[in-house]
Amino acid sequence: MYLVSNDMTATLPARSSLRLVAGPGEQVAVRCTAGELWLIRDGDPKDTALTASECVTLSDTGHIELYAITAASLHVTRCKPAAGSIRGAWRERLWRWLAPRGYGYPGPGR
Repeated sequence: MYLVSNDMTATLPARSSLRLVAGPGEQVAVRCTAGELWLIRDGDPKDTALTASECVTLSDTGHIELYAITAASLHVTRCKPAAGSIRGAWRERLWRWLAPRGYGYPGPGR
């Protein structure tokens, strides 16, 4: 389960850039709403181009450089896991699976 931690909308003039930092375990979704963007990730030899209405979701920790080829508008959604939700969810499912089933029959000691 992911919880939204930050939403951002920005408009970049042509030939300008915006740098985002993704934290550990965080997912970053970038949607280009107008214009053209060039997305550059540190350590990734492949860059990504986005045009209006295209979206990309990144789940790596690191820096993301958004370069506006033309004047562009974008929407960024940052999501991170809820504290303890992954471990807690598995623990809860395991507990339900291992818990004695009460089918209307009293168990021992009841």
